[in-house]
Amino acid sequence: MLPTEQILMWQQLFTLLSKLPTDSIPDLKVSLSRSIEFFESHILPQDLDSLPDPIAGKMRSYLTESHRLLRLLPIDLTFIAAARNPTTLQQRRQAYQEKLDLLLKYCQAVIES
Repeated sequence: MLPTEQILMWQQLFTLLSKLPTDSIPDLKVSLSRSIEFFESHILPQDLDSLPDPIAGKMRSYLTESHRLLRLLPIDLTFIAAARNPTTLQQRRQAYQEKLDLLLKYCQAVIES
């Protein structure tokens, strides 16, 4: 089981990501940037060496995948902002939402572990 402090950090990340604005790309970029900053300063540096091996390995996977998704989301926002064709815009929004949903699932999995 994870220490309570680590679980609280993941809960806070989940809350930040759940409350991302959807109506304004500039506002969304700012809020997403804050979420990434929080992840990189509070969650990424967490010490996993003190955890039992199976849990530490699982947590490293969640950290790696969460970090990857958090780095891809701003790129998706750039694609959304650049899309001119309604079909392309819809596809870009769907790709963004799928990544965000997966990231939220990772947060939930860590919180429930």
